[in-house]
Amino acid sequence: MQNKAREKAHITPGHEKKIKRKEEIAELLEFYSGLLTNKELGVLELYIQPDYSGAEVARKLRISRQAVHDHIRRSLGRMRRCEAKLQLIANYKKNAAMFRKIIAKIDQCCGQPHTPEGQQTLEELKELFEKLVNRNTRNFSHEL
Repeated sequence: MQNKAREKAHITPGHEKKIKRKEEIAELLEFYSGLLTNKELGVLELYIQPDYSGAEVARKLRISRQAVHDHIRRSLGRMRRCEAKLQLIANYKKNAAMFRKIIAKIDQCCGQPHTPEGQQTLEELKELFEKLVNRNTRNFSHEL
């Protein structure tokens, strides 16, 4: 418990902003990575790693820090523009929240007395909704 408090105490506002930016990039990559060149994708995949800074990415890929910055800025801009138009992430989050509510209601029904057939149907419904919610989710399950 004390270690977590120490970790939070060392997070500066600037560091928190970098963490949020990396989380945003990871989220956008889940949906829009196909829009990027291999070079842009490689830069972003390294950059979102917790232990990598822009300078470390530059060293690893043997490119300049400015090139890393340019790749990130261009890629992030392209993915943000696509999200603004397509709303894939926003719709995904809305749907997942709705499915979670449905699962909670099914759980309520499962706790009430039913016929064995009714109980089995509710269990099957719950499983189907859980599969639907969890399909194609990798990094977003903690947000939902």
